[in-house]
Amino acid sequence: MKRKQFLYLVIVLISMSCKAQQYPLNTYYEDIPDNAYIKDLNNEYNKYIGDWKAVIGNKEIYLYITKQNNRSINVLNKPYYSDVLLIKYKVLVDNQIVENTTNFSNENINIVSMATEDNSVIFTYTGGKCTVGWGMINTEYIDSSHLKWNYQPQSTVITNKNCPDYPANGIKINLPYEPADIILTKQ
Repeated sequence: MKRKQFLYLVIVLISMSCKAQQYPLNTYYEDIPDNAYIKDLNNEYNKYIGDWKAVIGNKEIYLYITKQNNRSINVLNKPYYSDVLLIKYKVLVDNQIVENTTNFSNENINIVSMATEDNSVIFTYTGGKCTVGWGMINTEYIDSSHLKWNYQPQSTVITNKNCPDYPANGIKINLPYEPADIILTKQ
């Protein structure tokens, strides 16, 4: 009987220590212990989930935002887990698809949330082909039907040497970054 009580106590202690390792979104990076879980405790991400669309001239942008719980993260040799938002997207120019990540697995998605700030979510974008366009994306929640999008691509130097299949006419950034404050509508 004592063995069962001991086993029960161990299970309770393990459960409590796991809960103690949960931290809210936006916990400062240096305060995150190894293998902690940054959890969306207040469901801040839920209002961003869904399909969104913007039209800019002859360009249509479709964003498909989902939430992944307990994603494994390793930044600067600090392993932890976090709830994140993931963005798959499709860009059409004159009704022709020019870029499409809708078939990417969660592990290969190149736009992942990294922080929340007031009423917005900040994403990192690892870029398209040969990492062209990598940068930061800020999405601000306006209301249940509208998001504001601001994307700041970073300049990169890409050559045939570090991108062997670099096309002769260059690589274009297809995600919208101009004008600023693009409004997306929920579909």
